[in-house]
Amino acid sequence: MNLLDALNWRYAVREFADTTLDEEVVSELVEATRLSPSAYGLQPYKLIVIHSDSIKTKLLDYAMGQSKVKHCSHLLVFAVNTTINEQFIAQHFAYFERERSLENGALAGYQQHVKDVMLPLTTEQLQQWAENQAYIALGNLLTSAAIRRVDTCPMAGFEKQGFDKVLGLAKHGLKSTVICALGERADSDVSAAERKVRLSIDSFSMEL
Repeated sequence: MNLLDALNWRYAVREFADTTLDEEVVSELVEATRLSPSAYGLQPYKLIVIHSDSIKTKLLDYAMGQSKVKHCSHLLVFAVNTTINEQFIAQHFAYFERERSLENGALAGYQQHVKDVMLPLTTEQLQQWAENQAYIALGNLLTSAAIRRVDTCPMAGFEKQGFDKVLGLAKHGLKSTVICALGERADSDVSAAERKVRLSIDSFSMEL
């Protein structure tokens, strides 16, 4: 399936079939999400992959009635780091240098630039920045899933504190920001046959 066919095929699934995705496919989508771009490559979020029915059932209480949280094959939770500070940045650049076999401190100038940009931001601004990065990764996940003909439904409408409690995210320095259900659309999901509605190309894009 080519890119545009895949994007026309995908939609936000309302009802998932009672099927389970192949773990190899899920792993591929997780890897595609890992490879997503982020500002300075900092990746200020983690991806939590949930296939446990018992955990999905517990999360349903905080999903604002969205039963697909329970009935999807896998539920992915994007959780952002709650502490983004000098140590967080330093750890990233130390890892960067090791991965590229660079001398310790080889990226000191670049690291200082990132600190100069990031550290003056307020906690609220840093959290918003981290959430923006997670949404970039979500978009990459949705496109990758469509190409693999895996159905998805991204959701921002859920009780984040409830999810954080069930998943024990606080002890990991994380908090949930957006979730995405993966699976196979049910035959009874009438939304699958509905026409995709988007702005016309003339209304959507501008050339200068």
